[in-house]
Order: sequence, then structure tokens, then C-alpha cells
Amino acid sequence: MADQYIWTNFYMEFADKLLEYENNRKELVSKIQNIYSNIGMKFPKLESKGIPEDIDPFTVFGLFNKKISDPNRITLLKGISNEFEISAEVPTDFSGIPVLNNMMATFYAFTGDDHRKEGDIDNLWITFERALQLATNDTEENINNFSLAYNKVRSQFAVKWNLTMALYWVRPYVFVNLDSCNREFLGNPEHAPANVVSEIKSLKTLPTAEEYLEICDNCRSAFESGQFGYKSFPELSYNAWEISAGK
Repeated sequence: MADQYIWTNFYMEFADKLLEYENNRKELVSKIQNIYSNIGMKFPKLESKGIPEDIDPFTVFGLFNKKISDPNRITLLKGISNEFEISAEVPTDFSGIPVLNNMMATFYAFTGDDHRKEGDIDNLWITFERALQLATNDTEENINNFSLAYNKVRSQFAVKWNLTMALYWVRPYVFVNLDSCNREFLGNPEHAPANVVSEIKSLKTLPTAEEYLEICDNCRSAFESGQFGYKSFPELSYNAWEISAGK
């Protein structure tokens, strides 16, 4: 399929654009409102009462990575492309992209919920920023900075395996998605090397940053070996989906 994985270009460029709003989130929320108004689509429920006052970048990505129809998804992405002036082609194929449950589409608890803590959304932005920095340059400093941020949000309410999905969305050639489909796939010795199988089977909850980065590294070694038929994280995720769907 010619346009398979072209979505990665759009997703990575949009992540770069989003980073510009880390300290201007009211404008970001306003732009999201503009998108839904311009495309004639109902604004999603992102707060208990109306429009959110704050939002994190992973929840923004979740707007078009949940269980909605492909036509609606494409319409939404076209709206995002126009509003944020994305130069990459709007994807029409979504091979290898994990999606959120529509009932759990935010990475934070709503305002007024006892689970919502001060700094939750700030912490998500810091993790996002440091993930992009690490993806650009995997220095020891960037690895440590990312690990500190990841391990902090790891214990936040509404942050579970979806964190690895979000990291994969924003940098799909650097971070592995560990949704249930991929965990089942990578836990099978037919599909992954022994060290990855062992690591995946040992996980009961979201891994620490150190564990997660080791899994990413070991998966990349599997790509290089050429033994398993996938050479990137998008290919891995698509293969896992095909097997789970009985393709």
C-alpha cells in the first residue's frame, strides 16, 4: 500500500507544532475549538463542564486517535492541518496506529475530581517535551531528563499503557507502543527475541522509564537482525494488529 505509514510524517510535524504551545495553552484550546467549529463537528467532552481551561499534548493527539470513523478522522485531520499549517500530507491510511477507548480519551482527571492533582497537565507537557528532545538526541542527559519526567507522570491518574501509545504517536520510529495488542504480540517468541519476550511477560503494570527504554532498544535490535519481518515500530504495530484481527 503506497500510503501506508505516511501518517508518521503528519504526526511528527504536528507534535513539533504542538510544542510551541506548551506555555500558551489557552490559545491551544482556542485553536482546537476553531477546528471543531470549522469542520462542523461536535466538540468532544474534555472536561466535566464545557471547554477545558487547560489541556495536555497527548490528549490533543487522542482527539484523532480514538474509535471514530475514518471519514471523521480524515475530516478532523484536515481541520488540524489548516489550523496549524501542517505541510505534511493529511493521512488517509492509519495502519499501525493504536487508538484510545472513547470513554477514556483524556490523560487527566476532570477539574473537581479528587484524582486531579496540581501539576498533572504540566507534568504531561514536560514528558512530551523531553520525549521529543530524546528522540532528536539520545544523550545521557536527555535520557535522564526523559526518565525523570516519565516516571513522575507514570503514577498519575488516567496515565497507564496509553502513555506508551502517546509516545509512539508523537515519535513513531523511536518509541514502542505497548497496548494490549502489541504486548501479546511481543510476548510470543515467534514474533520477538527472547529478551523482549521475557521483558514483556514480566510486566504487570506500565514499565518504569528505564524498563521502557530498554524494551525500545531491544526491539530496535530485533529490527536490525531482520529475523522477525518488521523493521520499524509502525510495521511491528501493524503486524501485531493483523495477527490479532486474524488477517
